Amino acid sequence: MTMRILVLGAKGNLGTQLVEVFGAAGHEVAAFDRDEIDATDFDAVTALVRDSGWDAVVNAIAWNDVDGAEDPAKRDACWKLNAELPGVLAKAAREAGATLVHYSSDYVFSGDKPGGYVESDVPDSISEYGRSKAAGEQAVAAAGGRSYVCRTSKLFGPPGASPASKPGFADIIVKAAKTKPELTVVDDEFGCPTYTRDLAEATRRLVEGGFEAGIYHLVSSGPAVTWFGFTKEIFGLLGITTPVRPVPMSAFPRPAPRPKAAVLLNTKFPPLPDRHDALKRHFDAQGGKGV
Repeated sequence: MTMRILVLGAKGNLGTQLVEVFGAAGHEVAAFDRDEIDATDFDAVTALVRDSGWDAVVNAIAWNDVDGAEDPAKRDACWKLNAELPGVLAKAAREAGATLVHYSSDYVFSGDKPGGYVESDVPDSISEYGRSKAAGEQAVAAAGGRSYVCRTSKLFGPPGASPASKPGFADIIVKAAKTKPELTVVDDEFGCPTYTRDLAEATRRLVEGGFEAGIYHLVSSGPAVTWFGFTKEIFGLLGITTPVRPVPMSAFPRPAPRPKAAVLLNTKFPPLPDRHDALKRHFDAQGGKGV
């Protein structure tokens, strides 16, 4: 069945993939980014969602500056996008009879739970960014309606359609390897790097498949890995020989604390493709050599 899909944040790294994936599946997709609508104008956002007959609204808008969120001068902007906007969208989607998909983060957790986190675990973030994302989850739940909150982790993939979209870690580290004689990479922060194309495909299946509303952990399959370990996987795949030295997080002091092991366990949705396969597909699309 063809659906009418509204994608917000449509020119970002994930949003670009969402537009392509839903469009390739034959759905009617409306793509809105900052050029088309001001996400902080809640009246305009509400009107767009409520009055246009969407079957699903997919929100890929987020404040992603983790360290900036610790700055009191930027905190309101962070909370407006990460905490308030999701609630506004959920309420408008409920009133319109539309499904809402909203993305959250592994940073809602402290990273202190051995074995990883399941979907029902209660957030206990250690950063302002993480607290804002957890508040967004709560706002979606409080609004009612049919909503999916998709927690994910450490995205990598093709660049977004917007010139403002930033490259993911996989491309950043490959570029660094071409210009530096040695790299130092954090080896005590574990996570589940996730390929944006596969996350977009999982989102499509979630919307199409009639899954129960609620929280889902959508991450690429494979064991949790540190940034150092992920770098070694990337370099091994591409045959890069630049030396890499593991260091603790303390080697790179930053305003926002990071969870050491906020590992998301997917217990509710079919497993996403393996991370190593995703990396191969990502770099094959670039000619097999990276950026």
